Amino acid sequence: MSSPLDDPDGNWWDRKVNRRETIWLGLSAGWAVSLFGWMLGWTEFGDQNNIGENYRVSPERFQEKVSTFKDNAGTLTVDGEDYLVPDGEDIYVGAFQWGFDGLPVVVRPNEEYKVHLGTYDVQHGFSARNESNLSQQISLQMIPGYEWVLEMSWDDTGTYQVVCNEFCGNGHRSMHGKFLVRDHEAVETGADAGGDEQETGPYDGWLTSDENGGVADNFDGVVDETGSSSVTVEVGADGNGGPFANAPAAVQVDQGTTVTFDWVSAGHNVVLEDAPDGSDWAGVESLEGEGYSHEHSFETTGVYKYYCAPHLRNGMKGVVEVV
Repeated sequence: MSSPLDDPDGNWWDRKVNRRETIWLGLSAGWAVSLFGWMLGWTEFGDQNNIGENYRVSPERFQEKVSTFKDNAGTLTVDGEDYLVPDGEDIYVGAFQWGFDGLPVVVRPNEEYKVHLGTYDVQHGFSARNESNLSQQISLQMIPGYEWVLEMSWDDTGTYQVVCNEFCGNGHRSMHGKFLVRDHEAVETGADAGGDEQETGPYDGWLTSDENGGVADNFDGVVDETGSSSVTVEVGADGNGGPFANAPAAVQVDQGTTVTFDWVSAGHNVVLEDAPDGSDWAGVESLEGEGYSHEHSFETTGVYKYYCAPHLRNGMKGVVEVV
């Protein structure tokens, strides 16, 4: 008996194939072609394959579309959480490192919507699943430079969690959003949905208005740290729908106080939006990770406004007021 490690005898490559083997090879090839045909058929005619339409669009243009969708949407508060109510059948969802823009959204059961998917930076995943029935889910890919329009409806009421199923960086785990499927009373939508007047708030609305980026939801007043020689601000703290907060969002300190910015999650920077004349603080424009620290002694009095560039739309803003 020869070893399988030994070379076979004779011209083995030129021997005639056994008839039975030929039959099995033919059956295998036929079955493969049949399955391939079924795949093409179901792609074209199968109800479970939501093809939709794709359009070429720049990330900047798609972000404008998402912003318009949010401006025209109404607001429904459920269990203390605000949900967007679409103005019509179109819903726009933008993905970015590391979050979903345009969510959470409330939709009515058994109504058809056109869900527009796009990304502002890299490739992301879009996996929506019923939190009480994991067999009800859809997993898609969101490609930069394209707007994918899908016709979707939800038969069962409940919460459908949305996560990114394509690894996109260190903050990938924080990418989540949701659809809430339920009947509700009519909500005012359209250009006037937000009302005619908007409260400005302190610092000319830097933290409380969405005129420049999102609203800093974690802002609940200015933290008075006057009298302290050193103060710490956590960069990337929990807030604004993920690790997208500066904590505290606004702090008041004495002239000469040293403020230490400690990164508690990855992928953030501190970009200076506005500073008093004569200030020598430039912020930290590079994206840094957990454990990074930056400190500065604020000698010039006035208001310093700053933000995280990747997460400005989430409301990751901050203020240091020196008195």
